[in-house]
Amino acid sequence: MKKEKVYIASPYSNGWHADNVRRQLEAKHILMDHGFVPFAPLENHFCEIHRHRPEHEWFEWDLEWLAVCDILIRLRAFDSEGKEIPSIGADKEEQYARDLGLSVYTFNNLEELKAFCKEYI
Repeated sequence: MKKEKVYIASPYSNGWHADNVRRQLEAKHILMDHGFVPFAPLENHFCEIHRHRPEHEWFEWDLEWLAVCDILIRLRAFDSEGKEIPSIGADKEEQYARDLGLSVYTFNNLEELKAFCKEYI
């Protein structure tokens, strides 16, 4: 049986980078634990530290990966006051996934993602 490839979309530039990357990497592990093949574009954070590239290059590269995925998972993030942290990049990724006809699922926290994974299988 083919494992479903999942693209994780979430904020990066808004909020604290370390928290944003950590959240996406935790989501990647949750998805892997449930048999999905996730792609976490915020892993690019570590590549960028090693060698700078213009932001548009990273985004174009990410969209190429999104085009071969089956599902987009949108992780929303919230600040300490409970206000959603906006993400223009994740908005664009989500719209592109919808344009491609991919399934899109949105979660407000990692516990919702865990529950989804248990039900999805």
